[in-house]
Formats: sequence, structure tokens, C-alpha cells
Amino acid sequence: MNARGSHAIGIDIGGTKTKACLVRIADGAVLFDKTVVTPCCEGGQAVLDLAVALEAEVRSHAASVHEAECPLGVCLPELVTNRGEPGTAFNFEWRNLSYKAALSKVVPVLIESDVRSAAFAEGWIGAGRDAQTFVYVTLSTGVAFTLVVNGRPYRGERGYAIHFGNSELVTFTDAPEPVEVRHNLELLASGKALGRRYGALTGDPTTTGKHLFLAAATDPRAKQLLETSLLSIASYLGQMINMLDPGKVVIGGGMGGNPAINARLAELTRPFILAEDVRDIPILPAVLGDDVCAIGVAAMGAGAEAKGGSALWRAPTHDPELSVDARLD
Repeated sequence: MNARGSHAIGIDIGGTKTKACLVRIADGAVLFDKTVVTPCCEGGQAVLDLAVALEAEVRSHAASVHEAECPLGVCLPELVTNRGEPGTAFNFEWRNLSYKAALSKVVPVLIESDVRSAAFAEGWIGAGRDAQTFVYVTLSTGVAFTLVVNGRPYRGERGYAIHFGNSELVTFTDAPEPVEVRHNLELLASGKALGRRYGALTGDPTTTGKHLFLAAATDPRAKQLLETSLLSIASYLGQMINMLDPGKVVIGGGMGGNPAINARLAELTRPFILAEDVRDIPILPAVLGDDVCAIGVAAMGAGAEAKGGSALWRAPTHDPELSVDARLD
């Protein structure tokens, strides 16, 4: 695949945890992985130090397959520009740090968005593999999406085409006196928001979205909160399908990848789809689990390294049998 061999390192830095993997590029297999807590509360330098330490540890395992100099990709829970630079500091601040120098001591690092990395992986070897077009949506601590066309995640003019329910929508009630109504899906129905809202009901500020999902089977308050939140998410998904007309929708993350939640979400979404012949669109859970971002960014990093640091994309002709090499031009 590239001058350095057939393996790559992917580091998925999340707002809660960080996962580093050694990935075999021939088939996306993870040969070694390590997961640790992301020290966001300690600042960007602490997060960067962790990434550097994890890279070194995974490289020591890569040496066992004689590829200690294999490519490196790192994905962030931030907006990432088309220049491969973080554009926000929602979780930690890297924009004032020498992150590329710190992570490029062996080979040049590729920096990418976590949701684009996941979308690439699901299109390469996951639930989107046979789709010419699909939308990948992550429903987890936060919410985001990526449109994938012929295996190529659409980035937008600046690299910011990942927003899904992150800003307010404004509407008004009918007469006699119109009342402004604002709605922000991430603040209402993300995993973080659901934990906060259910915690307010129970009086436990440590409650998480996972606690809500478990409690929904026995607590009517949790069941109603989950159902209304899924209905809100479904309305957004329906509008996204109406606007983009993808071949399928693949939903990942801690919420979206749950088969039971995915099935209910698909059921709730279909009435919001306007075209009758689109209402049977496949709405599927992602299949690559917690490894998805690390696998994707490792493959993207391998392609970029082979092409002298250029962006990694698949060729425009759709063919589900294409290798990673052929997918990235």
C-alpha cells in the first residue's frame, strides 16, 4: 500500500476516552489496542502528551511486525479544517500547541475529524460498504454526521460539513400571539444531554445516558424521556434524508449503534420522510464498534503518507471490492 508497509496507527481522541490501535490496512483488522481516559480537564497539552505516549507504545508493538515507522492518523472530537488543523476547542485546545511537530517525529501525522474517520471506516469495511451514497450519523456524547459519496466523505468548503443538530432552529407558534420556540438537538437529545436531564429527574448529578437507557425498562419517566428524545432525533434524520436523498443511513455511537434504539429510531424516522418510495430506506446500526474512528483514521493516515501527506480519498468510480489503495486518490 505504501513505502512503509501494510500497517498504520490510528488514535481516536474522544471527549471522554482515547483509543489507540495498530491496524492492518489489508482488511482493517486491529492487531493491538489500548484505551485510556482523555484528560480534557487538564488542558490541551495533557491530551497531546497522552497522544504522543500512546503513539510510542503502539509503535513498539508495530516493531513486532517490522513496521515501527508505519503511518499515523489522529482524529479529534472537533471541527477539523481542510488543512488538517483543529478549528474549534469544544473539548480541549490544540490550536496554540505544536501538535504536528510532537506527533510527526517518526512520520508526518494526519489530523482528521472523528466523525469523518468513522464514516470512512464504515464505508470501507462496515455497514456502508455496498452503498454508493450513505449518511453516517453518530449519536453519542454529542451528535454529528458525514455524507459519504462513492466512499469519499464530503468535507464542505472549509471542512466543517459535520454539523447535525448542533445549533438552534427557530420557529413560532400560531396566533393569537406567536411565541418563539428554539430547539437545539444536541442540548436536548445527545447522550450527555439525556444523562443530565434524567439526572435532574432522579436528583443524581452523576447520571449518564447509559443509566437512562437501562432505566427505561422499569422507570416510566426514563421511558418517556427516551421516547420523546428519539422522536426529536427522528425528525432531524427525516429532514436530512429529505435534503440529501442518500442510499442508506448508518448510525453509530453509544446510542445509535445500540440495535434496539436503532430499530425504534428507524421506525420513528420513516413518517418524516416525504417521498413514499424512500420510506423503506435502510437505517442501520454501524458495525465496527468502538474501533471505528481509530480504524478509519489509521487507513486515512496510511493513504496520506503514501501520497506525500495529501488528503486521502477514494476514486470516484464506486466499486465495493476496491482496496483502500484504490479508494484513496
